Amino acid sequence: MTIKMLSKDAAEKIAAGEVIENPASVVKELVENALDAGAAKIEIAIESGGRDLITVADDGEGIRPDEVALAFKRFATSKLSAIEDLDCLASLGFRGEALPSIAAVSKLEMTTRPANAVGATKISLEGGEEKEFTEAGAPCGTTVKVKELFFNTPGRKKFLKAPAVEASRVSALISAMALAHPDRSFSLQSGGRTLLKTSGDGKLLHVIGAVYGQDTAAAMVELKRSADEEGTVPEGCISVPRFNRSSRKWITIVVNGRIVNNSQISSALIRAYGNQLPINRFPLAVLKLQIKPELIDVNVHPAKTEIRFIDSEAVKKVVYKTVKLSLQNLYDLPQWPTSHSTTPSVKSPDNYSQYHLYLPKSCLYGEHLDSGSLNLNEADQQPEKLFMLEGSTPLPELPGESRESFAGDDLYYTLIGQYLNSYILVQRGEKLLLIDQHAAHERLIYNRIKASLGSESKVKTIQLTIPYMLDIPVLWREQLPLVLPFLISCGIDLEQIDPDSYVVRAVPLIGNELLKDYEISDLLEKLITGDGGENTVFQHDALLKTVACHRSVKAKQFLTRTEMEQLLRDWFETESAGYCPHGRPTVISFEREQLEKSFLRRGI
Repeated sequence: MTIKMLSKDAAEKIAAGEVIENPASVVKELVENALDAGAAKIEIAIESGGRDLITVADDGEGIRPDEVALAFKRFATSKLSAIEDLDCLASLGFRGEALPSIAAVSKLEMTTRPANAVGATKISLEGGEEKEFTEAGAPCGTTVKVKELFFNTPGRKKFLKAPAVEASRVSALISAMALAHPDRSFSLQSGGRTLLKTSGDGKLLHVIGAVYGQDTAAAMVELKRSADEEGTVPEGCISVPRFNRSSRKWITIVVNGRIVNNSQISSALIRAYGNQLPINRFPLAVLKLQIKPELIDVNVHPAKTEIRFIDSEAVKKVVYKTVKLSLQNLYDLPQWPTSHSTTPSVKSPDNYSQYHLYLPKSCLYGEHLDSGSLNLNEADQQPEKLFMLEGSTPLPELPGESRESFAGDDLYYTLIGQYLNSYILVQRGEKLLLIDQHAAHERLIYNRIKASLGSESKVKTIQLTIPYMLDIPVLWREQLPLVLPFLISCGIDLEQIDPDSYVVRAVPLIGNELLKDYEISDLLEKLITGDGGENTVFQHDALLKTVACHRSVKAKQFLTRTEMEQLLRDWFETESAGYCPHGRPTVISFEREQLEKSFLRRGI
């Protein structure tokens, strides 16, 4: 094998691939340049998701005419001059690779004018080669137009997603940047339609309202700084526990103005909520950290989305303490109905602090558990109770076993109790069953809903007496029209009252209950992020799974003995009881021999 030098053209295209992956990465680099240039107003416009055209205009300090051509040379930068400068870096960019990388894979045009210049300078490049360099008339600042991205690298271009998906990536990026810099004004247009516009007044809650909606902004609380920041200054906003989401995507982490991905910080933030969040639910948060530049390393990856901390444990500790302090005196629980004031459950409010707390008050006592499946008003305090299933009752299939393997088992079951308010312990013959109460009840409700809809899975639509507004985050707005036909087929009547606002006028009746607003939001997230699949059958199933998940008992939820027994009776009679609708096991079986071996016993 012969070693040879790559051509300049090939080397530049390969290097560009490290920085530029899609239209969103182009926008990121150009907007970071605008922020470093001191721009107070940044306007972004895209066409076809950025595949055809990306325009970023700012009112920053501009570039001197004699440095415009130099800006498109690799490793040319105004951010630093020596490697030691990384220890005190205050800018977002520093590599000097963004502009040459973008120019290498597109047809680029830049017009720039410093504040003290009489006129502007315009430069055009195609595939990295300069085509035009002239004077022009333009306001102070810089405007960059990127046309036909990846026109000369078809291998990269074919991996771009549909325009709506690429537009959603850009929307998510600009939303995060607006949250990271509330003192700057951002405007994002897609196909001539304004998706986002912020005022730049420096108030984070105003930006949260523009990005996520006013209902979300109303559910946020500002972080209280801990007494000892240990070199790290945290600020930002977090959602109250009752207002939560189905994924971590709603957590924005900003370090020294830079949007970063860091699982350690997000985990510390979530851990600070303790048991106030339901299982598999996450807060919405904007966490901004100011850290001394010498305590972090930003030179980890060309995309600059990853950083290293010299003392990550100290940073995690500060985040945990700050979030914990902000939640410490926050009691956002609804008032319980007076008719239940004497029940054991109400006497133990800590149990209910773990509820899915953004449920409507009417759902907190029974309705969201699927009407008739559990009786939350009864409390049976008997220390032990045996119950028996009829011999014809189908037994649940445990993972790795079949129903036939239970034929000789004793059909008497002994309810032992509840472990961690999440798992039900049951003795069946000589076996010990550990049952996930949420997964078991989710399977029960899912099967009941499917049975109530019939073989065609048709839903009944109910017109709402008082329609309500549905907050549509910026990052959903481009893809929402793609899923509207499916929502209509499910009986969800969304009426568009302006380009970015929808009102819900009708919802389906599923399992004797109307579809709730938070269930619609979770369904939209699954569909738009691709979790719902493209097939209509899978999409309908995603709707039913979402509803079943919301209306089932939660992990960390206290159940009385009567409630546990009723759940077990119903679950034992449910088809495919061994697995929840998402495929997770609902029960684990321990054999007597296995337990005795673990305790080094020979038998009893």
